[in-house]
Amino acid sequence: MTTVSAREASRGFSSLLDSVEHDGEEYTIVRDGKAIARIVPVTDRTVGMFLARRAGRTPLDEDFAADATGASHLLTTNVADPWRS
Repeated sequence: MTTVSAREASRGFSSLLDSVEHDGEEYTIVRDGKAIARIVPVTDRTVGMFLARRAGRTPLDEDFAADATGASHLLTTNVADPWRS
C-alpha cells in the first residue's frame, strides 16, 4: 500500500483513482503525519484478477503461481457493499 500526503492526493486525485481502478493499487492518505483515510478498489481482489494483471509481465515463480491458484477456493467471492443495507 502506498502512502501519499493529502496535498499530493488532492493534486493528483484523477491519476490516483485511475491507479486504483486499473491497477488495483491501494493508498493511505496522510495529513500532518497521521493516516486519515484509505482508498482501495471497490471489488474484492481474487487470484484470477491478480493473475490477469500479471499477464505479459515477468512470469511468477511456478510454486507461487501454483499456490495462488490452489488457494483461490479459500478466498471470499462476496462482492456486496457492506455499507449498504
